[in-house]
Amino acid sequence: MTPRKGPSLGPSWPLRSVRYLLVAVAVAGCALGARTGYARSLARHTKAENPSVRTSDGVLLFTEEEDRHSAPVTVLFAHGFAATSQEFTHQRRALSERARVVLFDQRGHGSSGWGDPTTATIEQLGNDLGCVIDQQPQQSRILLVAHSMGGMGALALAAQRPELFGSRIAGVALLSTAAGRLPSMEVPARVGRLAVRTGAAGLATRLLWLVAPVLDWVVPFRRRWGRRWLLHRLFGGDGPTEEAADTMLTMWNATPLSMVTAFYPALVRYNKMDGFDALRSVPVLVLSGTDDHAIDCERSCTLASEIGDNARLVTVEGAGHMVNLTHPDEVNDALLDLLAKMTLPPG
Repeated sequence: MTPRKGPSLGPSWPLRSVRYLLVAVAVAGCALGARTGYARSLARHTKAENPSVRTSDGVLLFTEEEDRHSAPVTVLFAHGFAATSQEFTHQRRALSERARVVLFDQRGHGSSGWGDPTTATIEQLGNDLGCVIDQQPQQSRILLVAHSMGGMGALALAAQRPELFGSRIAGVALLSTAAGRLPSMEVPARVGRLAVRTGAAGLATRLLWLVAPVLDWVVPFRRRWGRRWLLHRLFGGDGPTEEAADTMLTMWNATPLSMVTAFYPALVRYNKMDGFDALRSVPVLVLSGTDDHAIDCERSCTLASEIGDNARLVTVEGAGHMVNLTHPDEVNDALLDLLAKMTLPPG
């Protein structure tokens, strides 16, 4: 007697797996296409306000300046990730009486324009910085003050165009930045290094870039939980003043995550160790808060050590990543000291 067959269970397991995989690939492809189209549309509608500097790939960077024709030095400020030139409000006020001051917004930030997402690299930031420097008066010596991601762009510039250092650039201040790989988001250092080596960190940043339009809609940093996380991440144990917190939140909320997340893969891969020779030709200030949760203070210590004897290391007790906003007196004093060294007569 022939055994009676039971009800069909449908396609075999391997076939079902292939179907699920194809559906997943199709969904991912549609999401990637939509995200890329959104990025291009955003780029077309993001134009710099005047005055501006045009970069090598045609992006316009919004600039501001306070021109003192009698000042022998131009102080050029380069801001950090997801911020704008507003983060240097206190430093601008302190140095504008003694120097010509120039500020600009990084590509995709503030009032600057935006290009293809593939140009969101540290190398491109260095190239952009060089374009801004090229637009300054030839007779003016430059003090470059760079914070966080802006400092990474400065280190990239030192590797790309070392001839600028000692000729046009006469001093450099690197605030809350690093030359080596960055720590991961509040995970153990060993886990973070493993994530970078295996590519998991890079994959996570690309997924975050993919869903950034949704995050823009959610506006996380306008929510209580988002503000709490951001303030913890960027400010140290001393905590921010109300003014500092408002300034930082305003900058982050005004910068679309759809743009800034394009920089995440570059930040994960960041490892710029080849610009130190150029920096050794000028006085350098390396400054960090001891309670920096974004870029550990030890990174600044390592950076100063790598640069050598011409680097002065300043640590601000209890300060976090936005030390220039929360501890302006300490930062301004260090910058004024560096400025004085640059303006001393030779010999």
